[in-house]
Amino acid sequence: MCSVQDGEEISPVRREKIVEERTCMKCEKKAVLVTRVNDAFCRECFMVYVTHKFRAAIGKSKLIRDGERVLVGVSGGQASSCLLHLIQEGLSGRAHKKLRFQPGLVFIDEGVTVGMSAEERLTTCTQVLEIMEKTGFPCYLKALEQAMELDRENASNSPQYSAVETKESDTALGTSGKSVENMAKFHKYDEAEEKLKVLLNSLKSVTAKEDLIKSLRQNILIDLACKKGYSKVMLGHCSTRLAVHLLTDIAQGRGAHVAMDTAFADTRCSDITIVRPIRDFSSKEVTMYNILNNVPTVFIPTITTKAPDSASIEHLTEKFVTGLQADYPSTTSNIMRTGEKLHTEKKKDTESQCAVCQAPLDTDVPPSSALSAVQFSETVSRCSSVTLSICNSDKECCGRGDGSCQSKDPTLTREDVISALCYACRLLIKELDDVNKLPKHILDDISKRQRRIKMKTEIEDFLLDTEDHV
Repeated sequence: MCSVQDGEEISPVRREKIVEERTCMKCEKKAVLVTRVNDAFCRECFMVYVTHKFRAAIGKSKLIRDGERVLVGVSGGQASSCLLHLIQEGLSGRAHKKLRFQPGLVFIDEGVTVGMSAEERLTTCTQVLEIMEKTGFPCYLKALEQAMELDRENASNSPQYSAVETKESDTALGTSGKSVENMAKFHKYDEAEEKLKVLLNSLKSVTAKEDLIKSLRQNILIDLACKKGYSKVMLGHCSTRLAVHLLTDIAQGRGAHVAMDTAFADTRCSDITIVRPIRDFSSKEVTMYNILNNVPTVFIPTITTKAPDSASIEHLTEKFVTGLQADYPSTTSNIMRTGEKLHTEKKKDTESQCAVCQAPLDTDVPPSSALSAVQFSETVSRCSSVTLSICNSDKECCGRGDGSCQSKDPTLTREDVISALCYACRLLIKELDDVNKLPKHILDDISKRQRRIKMKTEIEDFLLDTEDHV
């Protein structure tokens, strides 16, 4: 029987922890921080510890070669600022063993997602750009709405040049001191901005919006890296953030993609590899590193800023993980160790990858699977309604309107789009009233796949089975 009376506090009062003066576990000097329960460090030993962990992560992978160009994503937050400072220190003359790669920096402005005005977005971009330009590395500035107008087909054929050779059409900002003047011309993507707003407003849940924004951000990074000649994209994801992503992916139906989303190297794209060199850093270690080195950061609001914990799956998962981490310091490390045991097979052809997130398709399942049951239920629920294909061609239509339109550019149907998506991205598309609101490069990719499938069907009787003729 419950003994709590009316007006009494249900949760017990938390006692303040009494922390005695600790000594460094390495050199016996006075400790200035404790990363875990028994890991106390002085300032000098902590810097050596963090630097070694960062350098070891890059060295063990053997993925980044000497002289290789690496695009570093900078968001202005704690983790990306920590990564930028570590790279800057590793390339400086005082480093014991200098890093060998050539970094370029990029910032993606996502102010459109939270309704920031042009002046507010310009102020934010200026603050981040000032931090990036102090490093002396090539700098790029992108807006999230540019993802609506990407041209994937011309990415590999684009001319390659340094960011110092500024081109306004690419919004590449060099270090010549004229960047602030060029930023006044940056936010001029009115049509693309309106398309992105319509797309985000079509999604009902914040979870779907977060998932879409993450995919669009990744598409911009991959596209910029291809056009500018970068073979790697380096992101500042720490272990706490990746642990949240791991549990969020499982909750959203991306369990098959967990290994790619949390591993050191994400090789889902054939030309570009995404690396996460500070994935072994906890959020506490990142924050303490920034404090001890006076690393500047910029706070930029997101769609879940000041939102309740239940606003989205990722926001709720973050609250859960950080709450456990406060009382059980091994929470994130245990989650990460579990995720490292998972593996995802990479698909060789692009048609076996999701058109939105580029992850391998996980929809090739037997008839008795849960996905087949969901698809059957959807078919039964729609059996009473008849959906006609709408011709979207400027030329004269064949006039049938039953899906057999022979016009050059027919509008993609929902079934065409869903067939090219993974399970989790299919859940995202469910909330869209019109799938043709998706970005141009995604629709072009799906249209190309549909034409190839149609062509293969027409000539399949003339194809030889290589396995039977070996």
